[in-house]
Amino acid sequence: MSIGKKGSLARRVAAAVGALAVGVMGLAGAALTANATNTGNIIVPPAADKNTTLTVHKYSGPQGKAGDGTATPPTNPDNKPLKGVVFTVTPITDKGSDPINLDTPEGWDIVNPVVNGVRTPITADQVLDAKNGFVQGRGTPLPATGDDGSTGAQFFAHGLYLVTETDWSNATDPATGKHVTVTSHVAPFLVTLPLPKVAADGGTNGTWIYDVNVYPKNQLLDAPTKTINSSDTQTEVKLGDTVKYTISQKVPAKNANDTYTRALIYDRLDPTQLAYARTTWVKVNETRLDPNDYIIAADGSSWEIKDPTTLNPGDVITVVFEAKVLSVTSTGAIENGPGNNEPGKPGYGSIFNNEPPTPGTTIPYTYWGQLKVTKVVQGNTSQKLKDAEFTVGKTVNGACPASAPADTDTDTATFVAKGTSNADGIVQWKVNDPKTAQPAPKGLLDLFVANSDTDLGNNVDPKDYCLYETKAPAGYILVKDVKTVKIHAGTANLVTGDNDITVDNQQQDHPNLPLTGAAGTVVMTLGGIALVAAGGAAYAISRKRSAR
Repeated sequence: MSIGKKGSLARRVAAAVGALAVGVMGLAGAALTANATNTGNIIVPPAADKNTTLTVHKYSGPQGKAGDGTATPPTNPDNKPLKGVVFTVTPITDKGSDPINLDTPEGWDIVNPVVNGVRTPITADQVLDAKNGFVQGRGTPLPATGDDGSTGAQFFAHGLYLVTETDWSNATDPATGKHVTVTSHVAPFLVTLPLPKVAADGGTNGTWIYDVNVYPKNQLLDAPTKTINSSDTQTEVKLGDTVKYTISQKVPAKNANDTYTRALIYDRLDPTQLAYARTTWVKVNETRLDPNDYIIAADGSSWEIKDPTTLNPGDVITVVFEAKVLSVTSTGAIENGPGNNEPGKPGYGSIFNNEPPTPGTTIPYTYWGQLKVTKVVQGNTSQKLKDAEFTVGKTVNGACPASAPADTDTDTATFVAKGTSNADGIVQWKVNDPKTAQPAPKGLLDLFVANSDTDLGNNVDPKDYCLYETKAPAGYILVKDVKTVKIHAGTANLVTGDNDITVDNQQQDHPNLPLTGAAGTVVMTLGGIALVAAGGAAYAISRKRSAR
């Protein structure tokens, strides 16, 4: 065999050996890859790639059981997606000088240290405690949650991450599009990427989750409601008297380990229409609180529970208070609706755990109208009468009693107001001006018409009152019949014969007077008769003598 042939054969053998080696190496690589997947090893991507994702799904309602990292939405119907919530993901890179590399055993030993012989996962509180030496990298805000409550899958490198809820101010209910108030936030929590798959029994089988899903939940605050006492129970009926309001607030649920730090109900009244008068009571469920258990603002605009930790989820806080009516509007309606607790702006709502105010949901209305009474002369209505006295009273069982109610210092149950007509015949009612608390005679008596928990618009039925004339002007006859007047809502709603009343008085008659010159006329008449009789007699005698 020639040297050339030997060399050629050697080259072919070497090539065959090389090819076999490459084949064997390829098989080995395939075996290693299969081993990484099938035996539970963490798949380590190339340095420039990321093969793990995190998706946050935001829901409201009860927390339920702990998640397992899989895409398993909650089944409780009370858990509903929340839109507009932002989370920030922050890598925890080191503990002291030791890097937390989850592609190494040492990194997992930091995440799951052995404490008293037991592996105990670290907590977010430990990571956030500076004394423990954990080093945080730069946080990444996730996209705000969408209509499905999800941030969408976001790629992250292998590692330990702190997830924090950082903005909930724009939280909305996707079903209604309405803003919601979050009262119990998700506490910061840790997640590893990848995540060991833990079975329901707490065991593991070497499975890793590379696309991790978490389902943190918030507790929401139900907005308070407000009602007004019914028309049937409205006992005070003239301007300056009070109406009674009731605000109810359900205590929200809370997440585990949360506490209530604040519980406040507020109601800023329109200072041109209403003024706080007094608090009737504050209740939690059916138990009235001692006044020492809550704080009333100096201007009566809020009620705060001193120790909110005594509250339980689902408790109902009820505030009942009275407000003085200061004016009658053009439509007669005084509404008291939702508000954001802004100074100078009326409205009611609640605040829990120092979160932004939650405006109320219902709007109660109270309606007021006016009465005008004018006193004139019967048969000459252009002639006005002063010093006529009138009393206004309430109806009893829908009718006016025959007699006027007594005007006493304490006021009877049916007495409303008393007034006297002036030189123009307009009755000036003796009531206190609610803004100054000083007597303020006026030509219009402002009276209650109706209360409602909804807007009645133009469909407010007039309310009946009773009008009595209790003293006529000198020289005129007292009108004894009681008159039912109908008060329509609003300042521009005076209806002739209903609440714009004209009362005429008949002038007194006088005793019969003697006829002027009557005695002289009689004498003359009698004298004339006597002369006629005498003449007749003379004529008769003359005839008789002639006949002889």
